[in-house]
Amino acid sequence: MFPRGKAMNNSIFSLECRNVKKYFGGVKAVDGTSLNIKKGEVRALFGGNGSGKSTLAKIIGGVVSLDSGEILINGKKVFIKSPRTADDLGITITAQELSLFSNLSVEYNIMLDIIKKRSKLFFNSKEIIESADGILSKLGHLDIAKKNIEELPENKKYIVELAKALIRNPKLLIVDEITSALHLQEFEIVKDVILEYKNKGIPIIFISHRLNEIFGLCDSVTVMRNGIDILTDDLDNISRQELLDLVAGEKNINGTDFEYKKNETSIQERENNNALKNIDKKIVFSAKNIRIPFFKTELDIKAKRGEFIGISGLQGQGQSDFIRALFGLSGSVKVEIDENEINISSPLDAIKNGIGFISGNRESEGIFPERPIFENMDVVNNYVLKNQKADYKQILNKFQIKIGDLNDPIKSLSGGNQQKTVISRWLIIKLKVLLADDPNKGVDVQARKDVHMIIKDLVESGSTVLMVSSDDEELADIGNLIKNSKILIMYAGQITKQLTNDEISAPNIIHYSLSKSKGIE
Repeated sequence: MFPRGKAMNNSIFSLECRNVKKYFGGVKAVDGTSLNIKKGEVRALFGGNGSGKSTLAKIIGGVVSLDSGEILINGKKVFIKSPRTADDLGITITAQELSLFSNLSVEYNIMLDIIKKRSKLFFNSKEIIESADGILSKLGHLDIAKKNIEELPENKKYIVELAKALIRNPKLLIVDEITSALHLQEFEIVKDVILEYKNKGIPIIFISHRLNEIFGLCDSVTVMRNGIDILTDDLDNISRQELLDLVAGEKNINGTDFEYKKNETSIQERENNNALKNIDKKIVFSAKNIRIPFFKTELDIKAKRGEFIGISGLQGQGQSDFIRALFGLSGSVKVEIDENEINISSPLDAIKNGIGFISGNRESEGIFPERPIFENMDVVNNYVLKNQKADYKQILNKFQIKIGDLNDPIKSLSGGNQQKTVISRWLIIKLKVLLADDPNKGVDVQARKDVHMIIKDLVESGSTVLMVSSDDEELADIGNLIKNSKILIMYAGQITKQLTNDEISAPNIIHYSLSKSKGIE
């Protein structure tokens, strides 16, 4: 590796990834991907949710370590162990997960990255502020320089995230999905800046779901599916529809039809699903005019008793905002439960009316890491609703939660067992509606299957589940596992497609998520 503190003085003329692999538990996030990018090339990484493109970008950017494979820069093997290592090599990544300090100004957020790079004890703050303002001016946003991050709408925050990357003078720039939050005029400015860097010879990896952006900005594309790079080609050689078909799995690399086999349910599963016929299928939960602030849209939802509703679409299209609003996390909303109108002004209102919520961000929104397992399990039933303590052993057996002792802190458990514990707290009470925001994010494959079965049991007992997932395969799996299911596709804060019965498949979810973004009806 190039010595720390002595970043490559020369430009990065080429980046090569050879047979890169990364596993999270039993999940193959990147499964033998190879990539070769040359000086001044803008390469699109394109694929559906969960295809591995962001994980590959994070490996190159030092955010995630690879399990096997090689990365070469200018033909020399490098070991990128951390973002600091990547930075020393001149690699800069902007990610969807904002890394901003909300209580500091835009200028100071941009300055912090430069200050970290300065080895001197003293630095010229005026000079750094001028550099930050110069980048903001280039991006057409000098007017936000003095504002605190918490004052900004989402799109402006992503402009700041990009400014933080550009001020580091990258030798290789990775832009991961930040443009999905930008308005059209903002993207045009970003496009001009990226092309300016391209003309300087800087290689750029560009990740976006928007075909207009890819074809308007990039030279070439690498298509990823299930953690594998299935095609790399110049964009002049491939049409938009061919690109969509490859991502959705409707075409193989040689252009032949791709055979998608839907999950077959067993006889026993079909018999279990028949039990749903005895459940009254009237509308049990509905809401109108739920605001999606970023897109300035409003949504309505109706859900039947014993129904699973999956919510998918490109990342950042309002799915999480929608599901969280229904739990009272975004202000007051009116919903109907069993034909009774209820005002949900807080999560406590939701809980008292039989609505539960699970977040995929366990650390900050799911668990109390230092508290015992039994407290995390019984927090809603006992501490919020003041009911009698639950039968913990019965719950552990029912949900196959593997623990040492109930008094151990929940942080001692694996991620999958933590999440099953979080889910169990809602099933202790008589839950009418479960809202889930990407609940299996980062959960290993076996725990994920366990969660799917828990959701199935919950639906078959008469509860209703509304679930957002960033993994299209997962929604297809659950939709095929549970008889009474439908998948809603969201784009730009609106529901643009509904899939039911045999329509539910990962290729269909991907197709309708992507096709709407390029104007195909």
